[in-house]
Order: sequence, then C-alpha cells, then structure tokens
Amino acid sequence: MDMVRWTQQLISAFPQLASEGYEIVGDPTEQYNCIAYAAGDTSRWWEHSENHHWPGYASRSNSMESLKQVFLGLGFQPCNDSRMEDGYQKVALYEQEGAWTHAAVQMPNGRWRSKMGRGPVIEHQSPQSLSGGIYGEPSTCMRRATGTVS
Repeated sequence: MDMVRWTQQLISAFPQLASEGYEIVGDPTEQYNCIAYAAGDTSRWWEHSENHHWPGYASRSNSMESLKQVFLGLGFQPCNDSRMEDGYQKVALYEQEGAWTHAAVQMPNGRWRSKMGRGPVIEHQSPQSLSGGIYGEPSTCMRRATGTVS
C-alpha cells in the first residue's frame, strides 16, 4: 500500500490527526506492532495470543491490566499525565471497552510515536491525537527513568 493510501486511512480512522498534524516516520511493516515498538523491540510482534511474543511475567489477556503488567515488567510505573518530564520516557496505553488496543511512546522532542498496526510509524502531537478513533482513548500513562533527572 502506498503512503497516499496510508495517509487517507489514517485521517479517516483518526479524525484529530489532520487538525493536529502528524508525520510518517517509518515504513509499513508486519515485523512488529505498536506494543513492540513502545517496548523498544522492532524484531517481533507482541500480542497476547499464543502465536506471538508476550512476556512471561504478564497474563495473556487483552485486558488493560495485562498490558500494564507488560510495561511494569519493562520498568515503567504509572504516572499522572503525558507531559514531557526531563529524565523520563513515557508510554500511553489505549483501551476500548476494557480491552487494550494500542500503545504510543514519547520521543525526546516531546512528540509521540505510534506504530499503526501493519502500517507505518507516525509521529504525532500527543496521545490525544488518536482519541476518538479506532483505538478508543488513551487511559493510562506510564514512565521510566532514562538516566539522571536534571
């Protein structure tokens, strides 16, 4: 699928993206998904189903609790919001009707990146850029230290 078609699909699926602006920063691939990308792994697809990678310390479930377990095991802790904090990396976890749907990761420039299913990686303004779309809402923010907090 070409980038023009991906752009059309993204705008259709996520109405706020057009008004807030976004940039495609990675090619479409089936190698990894949003959970893997937010976890820092671009070598495999992370999903709770038996045919995919899922950390052994997390329950194999589509519940938000299971996804929180994944990121807790990676050193993330719950935090109050998605604002940039010096010395921390943040993830935003999305849910719809109690099931996890997506994860986005904050970049050092304060913007957010999302791997869009089998599609491209995009950089967007905030977790709310994808609100009201097919991923539901960002319901949990977590952070982990990246080094010395200044």
